[in-house]
Amino acid sequence: MRTDQHADDIGLRAAEWVARLDGSALTHDETLALRDWLAASADHRAAFEEAQSTWRELSLLRHDPGPLRACLPVRRRERIRRRAAGIGAVIAFAVLAAAAARFHFGDPWLLAVADYHTAPGELRTVTLADGSSVELGPASAIAIEFRDTERRVKFLAGEAFFSAAPRTQAEPRPVVVEAAGGTTTALGTQFVVESAGDGADVLSVQHRIEVALQQDGGKRGVVLSPGEEVRYSPEGGMGQVRTRDITSATAWRRGMLVFNGAPLRHVVETLNRYRRGRIVILDETLAERRVSGVFATHDLNDAIETMTSELGITARSVYPFITVLY
Repeated sequence: MRTDQHADDIGLRAAEWVARLDGSALTHDETLALRDWLAASADHRAAFEEAQSTWRELSLLRHDPGPLRACLPVRRRERIRRRAAGIGAVIAFAVLAAAAARFHFGDPWLLAVADYHTAPGELRTVTLADGSSVELGPASAIAIEFRDTERRVKFLAGEAFFSAAPRTQAEPRPVVVEAAGGTTTALGTQFVVESAGDGADVLSVQHRIEVALQQDGGKRGVVLSPGEEVRYSPEGGMGQVRTRDITSATAWRRGMLVFNGAPLRHVVETLNRYRRGRIVILDETLAERRVSGVFATHDLNDAIETMTSELGITARSVYPFITVLY
């Protein structure tokens, strides 16, 4: 019974990964987590391959069942039907459970790996063991990994305002925030880290910070002064340093969102952290169009109306789950 339960747990986890892969691209941390899970056991890889195979077969059966049934022996068809029904039910359950959990609480994967997290629309301030504080924006998450040589925080998703406790004789370890394959080291006290696609945006608010990224066997770093920001990603490398208005960039802490010629893609990524439903852009060209506006986070219907009016586009909603822009 214990063995059967263990096998069921592996099968369910494999189904969850297959369902997750059928959605948006994996984040950097999710990719590493999947790689580690597959490498941990041959049973994990076998269950994953079985779930993937069944997912493909279910797709074929759904779209063109007649020809597929005609070319298979009766016993083989019956075995596939039973296997598809069993694992298909697990996958369906995983998809529905993940969708419900994501709608109410945020990304279930983040709930499992984060020490501190927020649900969509929630703000939260946490105080760490060293006295540093972190203001988490909506749908955000961090994990704490303090070490002998540094006070490391893993930034997992969303947006966060860090107020680092300074280094002293009693506490000589630097504060280091790891995000999207790069690190931000506090040379001063305050800075913001925000998810940006597969990378991160880092803004210095008070004093200086050092942002570094390992790429192609080398390390590239920049030092930012207050009001300076840089974007980096594992694929794109370290971007150019640019200036940004700190008051506008941190307006979310006061219940406001300020966009000044921001790509619609970025605006939608931000709004999706404040809403339990999802906004989806159908057109890649539309995603790059620019949007300006000031919106109250407690009433983001106004933001959608403003965007559609300003860009001359249409929005259709299946409340409360999804809004499509086209």
